[in-house]
Amino acid sequence: MTIKLRGRLFWGFCALSTSSFVLAGSALWVSGFEHLERLRSSGFGRADPLAFYMVLAAAGASGLYAAILTGLVALRSGKTVSVEIFFFALWAFCQSFELSKAGSLILGTHGASSVSFELVTRIALFGRYAGTIALFSGSLFSVGLKQERGMPVLTTTLMAGLLFASIQPLNSVFPGADFLADRGMESLAGVFVVAVAAMAVVNYLIAWRSGKDRAYLSAGVGLIVCVAASSMLRASPSLWMTVLSVPALAGGTWLHLKSLHDYYLWR
Repeated sequence: MTIKLRGRLFWGFCALSTSSFVLAGSALWVSGFEHLERLRSSGFGRADPLAFYMVLAAAGASGLYAAILTGLVALRSGKTVSVEIFFFALWAFCQSFELSKAGSLILGTHGASSVSFELVTRIALFGRYAGTIALFSGSLFSVGLKQERGMPVLTTTLMAGLLFASIQPLNSVFPGADFLADRGMESLAGVFVVAVAAMAVVNYLIAWRSGKDRAYLSAGVGLIVCVAASSMLRASPSLWMTVLSVPALAGGTWLHLKSLHDYYLWR
């Protein structure tokens, strides 16, 4: 993967995530508050108004984060030699797939079929699986994987995300509390995500111990904060959890990217 191609992909991530955020916001605006309230009162999602709208707000925060972060990386790090930063940007871009929850609301206001809700759910699952695997893929380069392997690793990451999103069973094709269909084997899927993220952190720890450079240690800590904050953001309908997740996500992102940028600055 050349630096030029990487820069184009950065801008592609930015364009797609920004377009998704604008499109989701515009569609909700056109639908109107009255239709959303009617949908909520009919049993769609959570009955509690605060919890209902916090799920939507958290999805919007994830989409906004993806648009801002990918844009900043494209502007500030578009020519970086760090493949780790590229795969972190891919993870950030994958957060925009949480906006599919807004799509689920739009479908609900128009009385869409169950097949549509299943598709929306699998789109969200693709973003979650591909994003988590992207973090692990990026960490492989910190422990010696050659940069020339970037494109095969990217392809494998996206295909693996698509595979896991397509094979996860759904207990119901109608939206649940989080606007997505109820997933089967959800606890097992959660263990898989945690395990993959943990392996990424282990790789950064190995790189720190091998190179005696604290940059990789700081990058690993930032990665832990980012994964924890993004998980809280999409899983909890609580107002205070959402409020705490956003600055934690921003802080973890800053620490991870700054550490990697400083490391490669002197290489």
